Amino acid sequence: MHGNALPLFTTSKADDHVAELCMLMHGDIDDFLWRKDSPRDGIVVRKILDALSEKIRTEKNFAAAEMLYAIATYASFEVLDLHLRSPALFNKIAPGRTLLPCLISIHPNTAKVIAIMRDNARLGTQTWESRFIRSRPWFTSDTAANVYARAIITGVQLNQDLKPIEQQQESWEPFDRENGGKTHVLPFPRYINGIDKIPAPISPESVLQYWRKGKEMILEEMPNFHVRPEWEAYHRRSYKDGAKRGAIQHAIFKDILVALRTIGGAKKTANKQRLQRR
Repeated sequence: MHGNALPLFTTSKADDHVAELCMLMHGDIDDFLWRKDSPRDGIVVRKILDALSEKIRTEKNFAAAEMLYAIATYASFEVLDLHLRSPALFNKIAPGRTLLPCLISIHPNTAKVIAIMRDNARLGTQTWESRFIRSRPWFTSDTAANVYARAIITGVQLNQDLKPIEQQQESWEPFDRENGGKTHVLPFPRYINGIDKIPAPISPESVLQYWRKGKEMILEEMPNFHVRPEWEAYHRRSYKDGAKRGAIQHAIFKDILVALRTIGGAKKTANKQRLQRR
């Protein structure tokens, strides 16, 4: 869950800007510093930084903080140099990243260079999150409809590459032998059927597919979701002839659809089309 940790929802993340950036950061660096098949140099660099960060977190170690700051300055300087002296390489890399390491200095020309560098970076334009750039509903808004919409999008993404149950069961065998137990992989939920057919990432054209699959997810996992505290205000709505059966669920699903359309870029597309017609 992103955002400001609405009290109605449980989350393991801190509710600050650093925590919000964490997923973006890992999306940018994991292939180079964290994966088993990452380059050896990258893994060495990550272990050095991890050791420094751990000392800072646990000991408030001043020397470690100074070293971390120095390494970051050196790396940011080299990125600035890359932008100025090897722009073709910079322009090939930056659009596929969501974060831009930049050097802020006391030199009077640096701010101007950084502003140009940021524009040239076209951050995120070649990532799966390209439609979410600067999107408050995706990154920061914790209204219930937005939280559920994000959960649907993430749920579809995470479950599209599931390995067959038999293959997953086999993968646990070494663990079971080592620990003397027996792991049982449970059957997939029904909503997994057809989930691999949904286009990713979400787009204005695929919003309804995400919404329909999202309804399946919610109704299978939480059939009485509408009585949860985050939807309490919906029970206070007035209806001319009283609330009909399923009216509250219908209203909730309608608002989740609106949230999916906003996050998926449908509103931006509609606004662009209206401007073109003018």
